[in-house]
Amino acid sequence: MKKAETTTSAEFEVIIERSLPLDILKSNSVAHTRAEQLFAQYRVWDTEDNNGVLIYLNLSDHAIELVLDRAAARLFTQEQLDVIVHKMSEKFQQKLFAKGICEAITELAKVLSAHFPNKPVNDPLPNSPIIL
Repeated sequence: MKKAETTTSAEFEVIIERSLPLDILKSNSVAHTRAEQLFAQYRVWDTEDNNGVLIYLNLSDHAIELVLDRAAARLFTQEQLDVIVHKMSEKFQQKLFAKGICEAITELAKVLSAHFPNKPVNDPLPNSPIIL
């Protein structure tokens, strides 16, 4: 993440969750809804240029979700995001977890850096994955 953030002012966060918490399961929430909750809870949206990106992995459901703040989201089609998720999934099937995540961040950063070049910004998010 740190390397990608040298090319863009966008902020990246990776959250890996073993399984959905019981209260979330009882509410019939799906992985995307959970990813949006964590996007808010961990303040991934709290960036100067509204360009935060969350990669959410739910291990028990084999779910991969990308949640982008509004300015970042305008730069991608759903098809582009689906391709990134598919490539991550392929790497995960090969047990190349770190490589899958790093390649996804690199792909996202390529697009984001054209619109949000690197500049001195407050780095509010940790540069290592959060494990829940």
